[in-house]
Amino acid sequence: MLTARHGTLQILRVMMVGTLVVPALLFAYAAWAMWEATLNSADDRIVRSLDVLNEQTLRVLKTGELVLDDVIHQVNGVSDEQVRAMEPQLHARLKHITDILPLLQSILILDRNGMALAGSRISGTPTSVSLADRDYFQKQIANDAGIYIGSVLTPRLVPGQPFFALSARRTGADGQFDGVVVVSMLPNEFERFYGEIKHGSGAFFAMVRSDGAVLTRYPNVATPSARLDMAKTVFAGARPTNSDDATYTGVGQLDGVERRFGYRKVEGFPIYVLAGLSTAEIRSEWLSSLGGHLIFGIPATLLLFALAGLALQRTRNMYVEADRREAAEAALRQAQRLEALGRLTGGVAHDFNNLLMVISGSVERLCGSLHDQKAVNLCGMIKTAAKRAEKLTRQLLTFSRQQAVNPQGINVEQRIRELAELLRSSMADDVEVTLDIPDERSPVKVDLSEFEVAVLNICVNARDAMPDGGRLTIGARNVTLSGDAATDNLKGPFVEVSFADTGTGIPPDIQHRVFEPFFTTKDVTKGTGLGLSQVYGFAKQAGGTATIASAPGQGTVVKIYLPRTEFEPAPVDAPEAEIALAPERRTILVVEDNLPVADVCKSYLLKLGYDVEHAVSPRDAIRFLESTLHVDAVLSDILMPGGMSGLDLARKLRQMRPTLPILLMTGFTESVSEVANDGFPVLRKPFDLTTLRAELDAVWERHRVFAIGGERFERAMSSHA
Repeated sequence: MLTARHGTLQILRVMMVGTLVVPALLFAYAAWAMWEATLNSADDRIVRSLDVLNEQTLRVLKTGELVLDDVIHQVNGVSDEQVRAMEPQLHARLKHITDILPLLQSILILDRNGMALAGSRISGTPTSVSLADRDYFQKQIANDAGIYIGSVLTPRLVPGQPFFALSARRTGADGQFDGVVVVSMLPNEFERFYGEIKHGSGAFFAMVRSDGAVLTRYPNVATPSARLDMAKTVFAGARPTNSDDATYTGVGQLDGVERRFGYRKVEGFPIYVLAGLSTAEIRSEWLSSLGGHLIFGIPATLLLFALAGLALQRTRNMYVEADRREAAEAALRQAQRLEALGRLTGGVAHDFNNLLMVISGSVERLCGSLHDQKAVNLCGMIKTAAKRAEKLTRQLLTFSRQQAVNPQGINVEQRIRELAELLRSSMADDVEVTLDIPDERSPVKVDLSEFEVAVLNICVNARDAMPDGGRLTIGARNVTLSGDAATDNLKGPFVEVSFADTGTGIPPDIQHRVFEPFFTTKDVTKGTGLGLSQVYGFAKQAGGTATIASAPGQGTVVKIYLPRTEFEPAPVDAPEAEIALAPERRTILVVEDNLPVADVCKSYLLKLGYDVEHAVSPRDAIRFLESTLHVDAVLSDILMPGGMSGLDLARKLRQMRPTLPILLMTGFTESVSEVANDGFPVLRKPFDLTTLRAELDAVWERHRVFAIGGERFERAMSSHA
């Protein structure tokens, strides 16, 4: 019995010791694993930051390089006297470039003595100040250093902020050194960008030249003397052989703070970007996570230690299964969120724009009857808030890409000619851009900004497909499609916009995927795969399509087909004029199920001098029109309950009374392109009195032209008979 008791006691002692030792060992292991996980999470944030820094730095430096190439192309082989004679034109051009590129402080053209010949920030030629001692000048004297990136300096010609410069060598007609062209960039613009992407208070970002010169950093803008000792710094020693990126932990030379650093070399430039997180912040995250586990672990250890082994095994299995399920559920939730977002924005937009219509219309009516200045001011504030709410709604719809954003009439032939200079400047010097556009009108109704983005996306893809130079031919012509499968069975008059390059081409096995979102053949740092998908989405949204034809080594041809319309190009905005009454008394039938919105519409029409009738549904409107002919036009909402939309009503009325003018209005619809294809004008809610008057004037004008055309046709048929 004593032996049994001893054994029992021994087991109890072992269990008592175990209740202290085993949890301690488990906690130590958990602490180590959590530290590794926290460190990996920090490294992941650093790598993501480096991705952003690298892309932003490469974009800015490439922009500076393109600007330098453009200016050098103009002044190479041109004498100083000729440059001085061209100074007014050069100043205007250089100033325009810096105005549209905020990161560029200035552009200077210097002669062989370092004197300024022309610049973006100076008008005239200062001759008393030489910049020959600047590093960006000295490096170009003996030999052509290519695109040289100088250190941070203080402006000397005109007051300004510290800058670093990109310089390129000017060559005279005799091939000798003739000066330099300098593009200055502002470090504080980089700092502002770094401040927007920082992760926590201990974040650190920097851009460093390969010789250790610090060009910009966050926090605190680098001074002209800021420099890393590349022979001693951990940054230099941490680099593996032939590696341009790595992560390490060390004390920063610039501020003495210990951080977890990561760096990456910017492709094509002697520049490194650095990103870091303070180790104090990383430790704080680790301790915070550890504390939560302690609070849970101590009670669990005291109460459930006897079942710890079984619980641990089951928990491990549960975590593995939970991870798999969580990954699947996260992907499903993301897809559902995106789908729900589109539905939500579409549904909310219609009702919300109706509310804004009531608010803006009621305020406009109220303002006209007020005489107290304070009340008038309050009305103005409400109108301003309604305008902002309208803009917010349109931004949400643009994000979800479920509306025809802001369609307006443009002439494709004219717009591409206007974009030609911008397209040429975005190409490399060895890429020739030519236009093959006949002198004919090619009117379409699209969102102008979306059209320009689509054109630029195609041109950028063509440029990347011609690394050794080539030719890009842009064409536009009016065509009639006959319903071929290659053009998505589209029929009727269209405008074909084509882009033909002489690049490397696309293999046949992946051509069918080029319009897919996120599909790209470029490096991760050079493309997202959204360019051509945006082009296809824009074309489909406008009621057309996009096609591509290519063969390896024979170039690529991308074509956009847009429906040709009779809309005139959008006029330049004119100053708001006093609203005039309609020239003759007419009756307009308003079809709107939302009574407050209908009341606003009726008040607008009455103010314009029209007689107004109202129907609450398309079927009521049809019954009303069957019983009377005293209606001159119909103003109808598109989305209405009851199984019959405003578009269905318009189609029905076109059969009943073909000459009856119809104007549709909506706050949101997924069938804008369908409405446009049917030839019905659309008025977007919320609208004001001026917009309504303009649309009605356009409706009456189209009706007048149609009536004149019908009379001429009848007279021609009579004379023929």
